[in-house]
Amino acid sequence: MSLLAEFEAVSPALVLGPTLSAMPSLEVSLEHQYALDPDRPFVVCRIRCDDPGRLDRVLADDGTIDEFERVDGGPERFLYRLRRSDSGVVDAYRQWVTVGGELLAGRATNGRWEIEMRFPNRDAFNTYHEFLQSEDVTFELRRLADGPWPDRPGDDGQATLTESQREALRVAYEDGFFEVPRGTGLSAIADALDISEQAVSERLRRGQARLIEEHVVPDRTRS
Repeated sequence: MSLLAEFEAVSPALVLGPTLSAMPSLEVSLEHQYALDPDRPFVVCRIRCDDPGRLDRVLADDGTIDEFERVDGGPERFLYRLRRSDSGVVDAYRQWVTVGGELLAGRATNGRWEIEMRFPNRDAFNTYHEFLQSEDVTFELRRLADGPWPDRPGDDGQATLTESQREALRVAYEDGFFEVPRGTGLSAIADALDISEQAVSERLRRGQARLIEEHVVPDRTRS
């Protein structure tokens, strides 16, 4: 039975890593990836950005891509076709193809890639994980499951969130963070979860963004 994996990955050597670092407010959604030359695969993605001129300048200086083209879109959401560099970049595409992996979804927010992949078995996932570690990619596993995810988005909404996002939102809600006036602050939530305030802020923002995409503006974010 296949293995599904959801994880976060961060590295300046991942494709678009320098761009995400320079413009952390970007929201990137992968449409698909393909390769005529496996050393220089193409990436098609939608990027939400309120300053496309600056984005193009940053992309031009991004050493992980050789060329890019803005295909369509606007005023704040654009479709780009990128060609990955053949050097100085983590060769994740070749590695997951080698182990029989399949990229199901990819999204970048706050400078971090959130990835969902399918592997033929646990050994294939472990091989890919070890490869990312060898490339100094910061890796945070969100969940693993045999076969289809339980409670996929659209059933009861639970699978829209990772476990860490759900826990942060639960604690924030129960402690009055969303009340007016607020009954607690980020520092108290951070203490309750034993993580940093920055980590709490990121989990709350990403969790809220996922809920909004799933339940408030599904047509626009999935177009």
